[in-house]
Amino acid sequence: MMCRVFLAAFILVLASSPAGAQTYPARPITILCWSAAGSPGDLYARMMAKLLAAELGQNVGVDNRAGGSGIVMVNTLLRAAPDGYTIAAGTNALAALFGGTGVVFKPEDLQMVARSQVDPYGLIVHASTPFRTIDDFIGYARRKPGAVNVGGPFAMSGHRVAWELFSDIARFKTTWVPYQGGGPALTAVAGGHVDAAATHPGSFRPFLAAGKVRVLAVSSDRRIEDFPDVPTYRERGWNLVRYQWRGIMAKAGTPRPVVERLAAAVQKAQQAAEWKSYLRQVTQLDGFLGPDAFRIQLVQDMQEMEAVRNKLGL
Repeated sequence: MMCRVFLAAFILVLASSPAGAQTYPARPITILCWSAAGSPGDLYARMMAKLLAAELGQNVGVDNRAGGSGIVMVNTLLRAAPDGYTIAAGTNALAALFGGTGVVFKPEDLQMVARSQVDPYGLIVHASTPFRTIDDFIGYARRKPGAVNVGGPFAMSGHRVAWELFSDIARFKTTWVPYQGGGPALTAVAGGHVDAAATHPGSFRPFLAAGKVRVLAVSSDRRIEDFPDVPTYRERGWNLVRYQWRGIMAKAGTPRPVVERLAAAVQKAQQAAEWKSYLRQVTQLDGFLGPDAFRIQLVQDMQEMEAVRNKLGL
């Protein structure tokens, strides 16, 4: 009897040990995605699925679970076993979910695996506006508080947080106009429905080429290769460096060796020429972080979002 008990305990230890994790993955993996097919988040998930399949030696599929600004997908993830076979692709919009209406999950329910890419925010104005530089924009916004309409994704998002941080630093006030994503906000500014938009550089290239919009600044730490004439906020004297991120997460309780295996696979995948080509196509930057640093990033984002929520009374 004692031998059987010892053997069972030994097998359990092996299963949760680094040696046991060497058998992972032994079957296909699913990446959940909270946005619709064809969206930037979906394209990221599918590119990562393709590259991870090559690294892990198993098929990796994408399952779109749109709805509730990410709530549907997170709930789906939390119903799965914490074994690394159901994982999820998300953005820093995740930080806005916690504590929201109808949200019962907590940050502790998730295991951050790896941040993959970062996407700066750009300040875009309609070509007919008198704003030719960021200083023009700030000067006008200071003279006429609330008169400038700025479109961006949702009432609360990483875009909104970055924008509110900038307006605090530069001491001006605008009116935020929420849209269901960066694409609609960009279309609105190109059509002259709002004065400006806070969205990503990879989205506005065709509007810029058509002469419909003007780009005043980007929130990256250095100029973007595709837009060498567009300054950063920082080089214009405003200490703002902020990005939207995309990355991979799992359910809390996933064995650490499995988490490390996934994170290492993501990091190696991001050395591939196909990944680098993808980043150039979508005008985004590589931004790998491992599990612990990624958790710190999420906590920071949550703190900033909570501060902005309190400031705005949302």
